[in-house]
Amino acid sequence: MTRALVVYESVFGDARVIAYAIADGLSPVLAAEVLAAGEAPAEIGPDVELLVVGGPNHAFGMPRPSTRESAVTQHGATIADTTTGLHEWLQAVRVPRTGLAAAAFDTRGSGHRILTKMDHAARTEEKLLSKLGATIIAPAEHFFVADTRGPLADGEEDRARSWGRSLGGLADSRASAGEFGS
Repeated sequence: MTRALVVYESVFGDARVIAYAIADGLSPVLAAEVLAAGEAPAEIGPDVELLVVGGPNHAFGMPRPSTRESAVTQHGATIADTTTGLHEWLQAVRVPRTGLAAAAFDTRGSGHRILTKMDHAARTEEKLLSKLGATIIAPAEHFFVADTRGPLADGEEDRARSWGRSLGGLADSRASAGEFGS
C-alpha cells in the first residue's frame, strides 16, 4: 500500500497545524503520515508515493541554526535542537529512486506585502527536493500567519486541507498513469 509522507518544521506550531491539515486532505486518497523533520526517516521507503515538506520562513528563507537560535532568544520559542531542522533533513535524506512526487509549503507573515514576497522558504524546499530527484507535482503553497508567533490567518487550516485534497488527486493521477516510482 502506498502512502504520503508529510515532513515539517515548526517553531510556534503553525506549520505543524498546516502539515496535519494537508495530511487530512490527502487521507481520502492516500494514507498520510506526518512527522517533524527531527523524527523523519533517513531514507524514503519504496511505499512513499508522495513527499510533502514545509516549514516557516525565517529571515526570508528556510530556518537555519542561527535563525532558530534567534527565535529562541528573541521570541521565546522552545526548540530542543536549534542545529537541525527541515533544511538539514532535506540535505541528508536518501531517496532511492527518481521521480518521487513531491510538493512544498511554507508559512509566512500576512503583514507587509513587499516583505512577504521576499520570503523564499518554499522555493528553497523545492530546489532541495529537485536535487533529491523528486518531481514537483504542484506549485508551492504559502499559508499565512497573523504574526511571528501566530496564529494562522483565518481560513488557512481549511485551505491547507483543500490543498492536500488537490495533491492527493494529482498523486493518484500519476499513480494511475504508471508514473509512481522509477
